[in-house]
Amino acid sequence: MKFSRIILSLALMLSAVSGYAQGVAGFSTSTKNLPDGNIEVIFNIELEPSWYIYSVNKVKGGPMPTAFMADESQAYALVGTLQNVDVPSTKIDKGFGLEVEYYEEYASFRQIIRPVGTGAFKLTGYMEFQTCNGDECLLNEETVSVNIKPVAAVQTDAAVPAEEMPADDAEVGEPAASSDNADSSILSFLLIAFLAGLAGCITPCVFPMIPMTVGFLLGGSNASRSGIAKGLIFGLSIIIIYTILGLVVALFQSTAATDAIGTHWIPNLIFAVLFLVFAFSFLGAFEITLPGGMANKADRQADKGGYLAAFFVALAMAIVSFSCTGPFVGSILAAAVIDGVALKPILGMAVFGLGFSLPFVVLSFFPGFMKKLPKSGGWLNVIKVVFAFIMLAFAMKFLYNIDAFFGWGIITRLGFISVWFVLMLLLGLYFLGVWRTSHDSQIEGAGWGRTMAAIVCLSFAFYLLPGLFGAPLKSISGLIPPQDGSTIVLGGSVAGESSSESSAAGYSSLESYSTLDEAIAESRATGKPVFIAFKSHTCSVCKMMESTVLSDAAVLKTLSEDFVVANLYVDDKREDSEFRTLGRRYRDFEMKQFGSAAQPLYAVMNADGQTISGPVGNSTLEEFIEFLKVK
Repeated sequence: MKFSRIILSLALMLSAVSGYAQGVAGFSTSTKNLPDGNIEVIFNIELEPSWYIYSVNKVKGGPMPTAFMADESQAYALVGTLQNVDVPSTKIDKGFGLEVEYYEEYASFRQIIRPVGTGAFKLTGYMEFQTCNGDECLLNEETVSVNIKPVAAVQTDAAVPAEEMPADDAEVGEPAASSDNADSSILSFLLIAFLAGLAGCITPCVFPMIPMTVGFLLGGSNASRSGIAKGLIFGLSIIIIYTILGLVVALFQSTAATDAIGTHWIPNLIFAVLFLVFAFSFLGAFEITLPGGMANKADRQADKGGYLAAFFVALAMAIVSFSCTGPFVGSILAAAVIDGVALKPILGMAVFGLGFSLPFVVLSFFPGFMKKLPKSGGWLNVIKVVFAFIMLAFAMKFLYNIDAFFGWGIITRLGFISVWFVLMLLLGLYFLGVWRTSHDSQIEGAGWGRTMAAIVCLSFAFYLLPGLFGAPLKSISGLIPPQDGSTIVLGGSVAGESSSESSAAGYSSLESYSTLDEAIAESRATGKPVFIAFKSHTCSVCKMMESTVLSDAAVLKTLSEDFVVANLYVDDKREDSEFRTLGRRYRDFEMKQFGSAAQPLYAVMNADGQTISGPVGNSTLEEFIEFLKVK
């Protein structure tokens, strides 16, 4: 036992000398000046083989999210909280019975800060995160000290561009991959914005106006230099109009607010209401129109003719088509501000305008193509209904965010999936002609197009069905609430309920102490040794041990009759005069006494503080019973 203690202590000392926490192979930082004057700090964590780290997204009742705590300073202010750089992997964690987000091998996180002045300063604080490998988990802290030169200071020091300046002695080669990932994310966003612009042209408000608008631009003749010029002016005007809208959003958005907009109830409520209003409008409940005076003024200017008229035609088109393009515009702006990148609303709206205007410009170049356009008809109403159902589905996402913000628990995973299942089922039946809206005409049988669309919708509905009974639905896990036990009851048990939550109740029912002093005092009074369990609230392996080993009937009987039980949480946030928190005190005690910082870790001590058995970590039932045989 003494030899193993020496080995553990040496390993701990080597870990401390290397400067990295166990499970972490490397830690580095880099900085970048952003166009809006803020600074982006990237934290890179390289993990040892078989170890993984959790993302920044907190799951209620789940593992510890990665976080950054900065020291107070008058030189800077944090903008929002720490963010993931790359998309994390997901899995169902057996210990928590929840879907968790994690990274293997390498993880990058970013923190936006706003300099208060123009001089160079140092960002200090620490990263707090949890690493696990399936057998044990560790709470880690990495001290952060980053030298930063704001853009104003860089302009007077051309020798060291801030965009390329490494933080202290950190290597900056790795973040290039993160930058590439961010660029890929923006490109994907712009592609979606472009496709949304094209989709806006086939809405009922816009499609019937295409021939009339192109005819006006051509002046009733075939393609000519004048018609082509007007078409180009029309296209540029559409892009400018929507870009101005994106510019307004970018100017008035607070960067701090955009970081929290995905979780705060106010923006989520706004988007939920907008999506619901547009959805019911598309279903025929009412019609959304902007003030008629705006369109009339634009029309009067357009009637004056000339190249300037092309601009007012574009303005009139943007106003009149708002009831159909509004959902696209709102979705793009919502996605842009949620991500928190200042240029995204501007670029998104510019690309949307490009996609929206492109058919008009192309047809002004080649007016003969208009003869090949499909005629307006009932298919436009079908598109409105499809858009309505999509918006109802995503309105549920915003409503769930509101519910999660306040912790009401009204919109559960079961309720959320049920609504989506019903929506997809109804949409599939709509395509088959089983029901129709007030503005639909009667159809005689479903053609191949409607049939294929119905198959897609009904297939997705039946894909959702197992989720009502606890299936993880991994392919859409990012869109639906995490598993929370709210599933349909089957055979007297709840499908999807975490086995650890039910079976671990046996161990948690034991009388125990949360401080070592209280446990030792009880040990002196009763003569029983102290069973110490080092663990954390966010340790998956700890929960698995409690559900499979510590809740065994024989183990429970031994612990309750022969030991004083002390559960020492290394993430206990209660204040401590010497170590800042009680959890830090227990971590320090665990390392000094047992040469380990891992959780779970179990040991038996006598009333004098001497170790008489252990320590042991993740163990089989047989190994644990043997460990409890104190000699």
